[in-house]
Parts: sequence; structure tokens; C-alpha cells
Amino acid sequence: MKKLTSARNLAFFGMIGALIGLWSATRTWITVDVVSSSVQIPQIVIDGATAAASVTAVCVVVLAGSLALLIAGKLARYIIAAICLLAGATVIVAGIGALKDPQAAASTVVAEATGLAQNAGEYTLTVWPALAVLAGVLIALQAVLVFIFASRWPTKASKYDRQAAKTAVEPKDASSRNIANWEQLSAGEDPTSGEK
Repeated sequence: MKKLTSARNLAFFGMIGALIGLWSATRTWITVDVVSSSVQIPQIVIDGATAAASVTAVCVVVLAGSLALLIAGKLARYIIAAICLLAGATVIVAGIGALKDPQAAASTVVAEATGLAQNAGEYTLTVWPALAVLAGVLIALQAVLVFIFASRWPTKASKYDRQAAKTAVEPKDASSRNIANWEQLSAGEDPTSGEK
């Protein structure tokens, strides 16, 4: 269980959710067959990025947040989790909105194509809005798991931290000792004093 909830695995989990969301946003969500007696209007096709523009944006944020999770400190992990939770909720709401009211999701595109504010047409949904909802659920689940397990993850020590520099092992060869001396100087220590 510990390995499944590691930072790497949860980051990967969030990336999968974000990629599914991005993929669904590039697919056709709604097709509209406009009923018009005077003008022949071809079928109008609305993709996810048009029907729910927020999906693409928040999925990119989740991708970046998932990658940042791998190098984030303790506080940053919780901030990333909160952002991903909001992003997941946004994707879920956008997908459900398109599923519940495809006419509202397609209204701008249909109005531009027909020149009419009100139109009578046949709206057909595809499976992609439901897949976007699934992506939002995965993203939100990843965020909740980060909230639960982030405190158990080890913090990464930087080679530039003072503690990491003090606990460094004395190099054996001359060239490595010279590099170590420069690192001590960079850390504000005197390499000739004999103290590490």
C-alpha cells in the first residue's frame, strides 16, 4: 500500500486523469442537426474544447501540478492537492453540464453557424463528456489521496542545504577533495579549518 501511494505513483495517477481530460476535450462532444426549411445547414460539430473550454485549461494545470508534486516540499504538496481538487471539480461540472444541457453547451457555436439566437435542432451527445467526468473524478481522487498520504512521504534534501553539506563524506581522491573544498567555500565555511 505504501508503494501504491508514493509521490511518484500519485503524480502518475493525476497525469493519467489530466491526459484523459485533454484527450476528451479534443473529441466531438455534441453534434447538431439544425432544422431549417429555408436554408440547408450542414451538421454542426462541437468539440470538448468549445463546449467546455475550462477542461483543457485545468487539465494542463493538473499536468503541471502532478509533475511539481515530485519535487515539492511538505506545504507545496497540500497546495498542489487543493488546486488539483478544484481542477477535478471543474472538469466534473463541465462534463455534467454538457451531458445535462447540450443545447446550452453548443449555443454559441450554433448561433454563429445559423445566425439565430433560438434554434430548433436535434442535439446528439457522444461518450466524450462522460469520459471528461471520469477524468475529473480521477483528478479529484488523486488530490484526496495526496491530502491523506503526503505527510508520510520523505522530504528531498537538496545538495545546497546546509545540513546536507555538513554531513557530506570526505572524498578520497585529490580532485574530489578540491571540489569538496569549493562546495565548503560556497556554503560559507573555511575548508582549511578542518571542520566539516
